[in-house]
Amino acid sequence: MSWFWWFMLAVALLIPLTMLILGLRWWRGRIPPYGGSTGYRTRRSLASPEAWVFAHVFFGRLWTILGAAALPVSLAAMLQCRAGDSERIGWWGLGVCLVQSAVMLAPMVATENALRRMGG
Repeated sequence: MSWFWWFMLAVALLIPLTMLILGLRWWRGRIPPYGGSTGYRTRRSLASPEAWVFAHVFFGRLWTILGAAALPVSLAAMLQCRAGDSERIGWWGLGVCLVQSAVMLAPMVATENALRRMGG
């Protein structure tokens, strides 16, 4: 295994680890200050402090579940190209990261729908 494979493995695990860490924080109540510069910031989540807390807990739960699922899947996917050349590893890693990006953004739809049902 080349150094490039190890680098791409680390890159491919960044998204699931970020989802898992932030998801656990938000789900368990370590929510950024209302109206601050970080967090799940959409028009509906900023509508009220209650919506802000609800959005973070709801989104955090989804990110925790999806991040925990994406971590071993990403590792297994990257193991498939460990014997390849740098070009194959790079393209494979790009594909893994693109799929992870879709998984990372998908909970926004569910959260916005939940906020809309909440009355936001």
